[in-house]
Amino acid sequence: MNRHLIFVSSPQKEFAKVRKDLCYAILTDPYFKEYFDVFLFENLPAHRQNPEGIYLDKVTASSIYLGIFGRTYGSCGEDGISATEKEFAYATGLTKDRIIFVKQLRRGETRDPKMEALIGKASTAVSYKEFRTTAELQRDVMRSLLLWQQERR
Repeated sequence: MNRHLIFVSSPQKEFAKVRKDLCYAILTDPYFKEYFDVFLFENLPAHRQNPEGIYLDKVTASSIYLGIFGRTYGSCGEDGISATEKEFAYATGLTKDRIIFVKQLRRGETRDPKMEALIGKASTAVSYKEFRTTAELQRDVMRSLLLWQQERR
């Protein structure tokens, strides 16, 4: 049986623990671990290839782009575009299946304008689900993965 690669994309600093917890939840679930593998950039060892080349290769190899968008936009390269946005745009260009989750902000918090724009771009391509907690995100990711599998049959 082929396992499908899930490419997890988000601003790494904002979602460091969420990313690890989600990866662990998928890879230790008795059902999901049989069907899915998860790519997290931070789990890679040091490599001679440049970071953008690595993550774009992994987007290409993935079956699912899973975006987690929140308050921050992430680090930008010289072009002013974050890795998260580049990954989303690349996955869109490859017509990858994209599943997007957007963190609901607490009262008084504001979203980086560039992240707001990225959410706007994503919302014109796919529907997204909002979440408040890591547990809620994990539950909704699992539901989305089940739906994805059902639609592929």
